[in-house]
Amino acid sequence: MVKVLICDQVEVSQLALGPAVTVDYKPAITRDELLSAVGEYDALIIRSRTKVDRAVLDRAAKLKLVARPGTGLDNVDVEYAKSKGVTVVNSPESLVEAVAEHVLLLMLALSRKVVQADVSTKAGRWEKNALVGRELRGRVLGIVGLGRIGRRIGEVARVMGMSILVYDVIPLQKGVLAPLGARVVSLDELFASSDFITLHVPMTPETAKMVGAERISRMKKGAVIVNTSRGGVVDEDALAAALKEGALGGAALDVFEKEPPTGAIMGAPNTILTPHIGGQTEEAQANAITVIGEKVRAFFASA
Repeated sequence: MVKVLICDQVEVSQLALGPAVTVDYKPAITRDELLSAVGEYDALIIRSRTKVDRAVLDRAAKLKLVARPGTGLDNVDVEYAKSKGVTVVNSPESLVEAVAEHVLLLMLALSRKVVQADVSTKAGRWEKNALVGRELRGRVLGIVGLGRIGRRIGEVARVMGMSILVYDVIPLQKGVLAPLGARVVSLDELFASSDFITLHVPMTPETAKMVGAERISRMKKGAVIVNTSRGGVVDEDALAAALKEGALGGAALDVFEKEPPTGAIMGAPNTILTPHIGGQTEEAQANAITVIGEKVRAFFASA
């Protein structure tokens, strides 16, 4: 019998793990309780709250699998887990449509000054002439990281009439660029040439603050940047300074160096800040759990 501990809030019925799996559902488990109990389990299912670090893994004598519905694995020491013979899986494929839609929503909202228009109108002002926006058609979109989400955004953006530039550290598979009409460029060229930039990279030592003051200074005047990947990829203080100077047209952040966010970015102009909700749709959340259930079942069926 496989024994699974679920450490965070999950709709257990949607996992459909079957009768061969014993599930202990403890969504409020404390770290001390986890350290004491983890040695009993073959698998952990977590969300973003629970940290599976070296201390946890060293206590996990029977552990074979860590599964996280969704995309991020920042709270799991993946390399150390592998060294202990523990497989780590997630379900990034389940969030593609939700995150892609959120990025496009943020781009449109910034371009059409939707937030300012809403605040102004509700305050009793009628500032139609002051709220002139820009169309996306004919603009250049720079996509940093052409994974599933980046490709989906590119597909929609091309239909909307945007030109697409791409940068990725991973060699792109043959045939990926042609449907998007995209061109691969260096990161510096992408920042210098794009009207809109969207980031889709993991948090690694190489990507930490990859969007800093120097790179931001290369951006076109009036350009817009959107980050729905990981907060540490962007230097928020440098971004806030550029926005206050009027060097950029706007920024939309769904992820932050510290969540909830603090600091200069909170008062920067021409921003839309959302609380890490890129994947927060009913459909994406249900699909993330279903996919993880399938992966857990498949793992132990083949073990």
